[in-house]
Amino acid sequence: MSNPSDPYHLNPVIPAKFYRLTSYKNGRNGAIAERVGAVEFIDFKTADNKLAGIEFSLTEDVIDGYAKIVDAVLVGRTDNGGAEIEAEKPHGIIAPRTENFTIDGARFYNYDFSEAAALGDCSHCFHDAATDSGARTYTTSRLEFTNVVRRIKYQYPWRGIFHDLDGSLTEKGADTYATANMRHVYQPECDLDDLMYNGVVCDSTVQIRRVAFFGYEPGHFRG
Repeated sequence: MSNPSDPYHLNPVIPAKFYRLTSYKNGRNGAIAERVGAVEFIDFKTADNKLAGIEFSLTEDVIDGYAKIVDAVLVGRTDNGGAEIEAEKPHGIIAPRTENFTIDGARFYNYDFSEAAALGDCSHCFHDAATDSGARTYTTSRLEFTNVVRRIKYQYPWRGIFHDLDGSLTEKGADTYATANMRHVYQPECDLDDLMYNGVVCDSTVQIRRVAFFGYEPGHFRG
């Protein structure tokens, strides 16, 4: 975001682009980005990774559309995966615990075992030192799924929001949403599918937004 007090605030954003990594049979991730701004992973191919094909942990000080994955191929298991992969519950992509993250083109294959899933949210939120309040929004487009039972499996604290620009995730058309299974999102515009989406998918007549309260004290919400 532009900051007039910063003498460099008018400088253009110059993305750091990483191309064509092939990564497989890792004990954790095929590729991971920890604290990034305008960083793009382009044409990455991953397979048989125990935790995730690609994971972004934090996106910092960057506007939407600059931290992203472009044209990835993610394979949950291959014939070479073996029993060690069968016993895991991997994701294809785990999105960060921050806003402004984009997936622009990803093909997911063979996430059809155990509790494997194509997409996950809130990277590292399970850790006490990193926990976020969740409901971070990720933008997706041009997704393809082959032999995928779970397109989304949310992680703690189970609040993620996926904004689908073209309908390739939700199959409800452009500008639609998916979010986790919470009673307050059971609305007429949304359909519950706890297996494939681990929650609801909503049509384009509604928007799902994060609401956060800061500086609250005991008693603020009494009554």
